[in-house]
Amino acid sequence: MLSSSVRRGADVAGFIAGLFVGAGAVTFVLVVLGSVLRAPFPAVALQILVAVTAMIFLLRELDVLSFPLLQNARLVPQFVTRIPFWGAVQFGAEMGTGMRTYSPTGLPHIMAVAILFLASWEEALLAGVGFAAARAMMLLTFALARDRMQADTAFSFTLPKMKVLFVVLALPMVALLVIG
Repeated sequence: MLSSSVRRGADVAGFIAGLFVGAGAVTFVLVVLGSVLRAPFPAVALQILVAVTAMIFLLRELDVLSFPLLQNARLVPQFVTRIPFWGAVQFGAEMGTGMRTYSPTGLPHIMAVAILFLASWEEALLAGVGFAAARAMMLLTFALARDRMQADTAFSFTLPKMKVLFVVLALPMVALLVIG
């Protein structure tokens, strides 16, 4: 598990800093690329594209649709433990990009599409901060848990049961992104 690898000698603060660097880099690229891609299209077409994409991913979360997510599900690399601070920063940056990770949910993909086609610089920055903060929260939960096995069990077995709640919480966000 990621949390145990980062705790084994690597610096949690370095990992969290890396998360924010990685998320910031991705949001920057998405906004720059999106500025070019969205230029020839009317805003309504882009809103419809994001809404349809969001509905597809939300239906996937509810197990109505089934398709694999774009992800790079790799294990925690050995350099994280061999290079305590900088290994954690590098791995945190990779995790912050969302490119080196196992993703159990498609909800971040909705944000990526929304940033690409609709977001302003400020909105993209807030989305990146939110993504990094959510990833950091997982690690901090494990780091602060009295019983790490119980925390691991809670994440492994309880979170999948909460998919419907996450979809319900995502609906207002999606509506604001599309309408907004």
